[in-house]
Amino acid sequence: MSVTIDSTLCRTAEILYAAVGEEEAVMLSVAAGRYYGLNAVGRRIWELLERPRTISELSMRLCEEFEVDAQTCEAEVLTYVDTLIGNGIVHVAAA
Repeated sequence: MSVTIDSTLCRTAEILYAAVGEEEAVMLSVAAGRYYGLNAVGRRIWELLERPRTISELSMRLCEEFEVDAQTCEAEVLTYVDTLIGNGIVHVAAA
């Protein structure tokens, strides 16, 4: 499935999450038995996905909160989301 800026993302329910300090977080995929560390941006993306959002919505919010231009942010969020999907951390919502 091709992910676009209009794709709506949802968290995968079985992911365990814990904030670490002010900016970082850790996640554990119970199904895959894998542990992931998140930086401030990754943590914020996970927090924003508390409810389903489009990649466009994520990018707009991140541009407001971090010093990044819209084009760069959108491209990096798309790349990051592909990784999250590939690891089963998030999924594209059914239309």
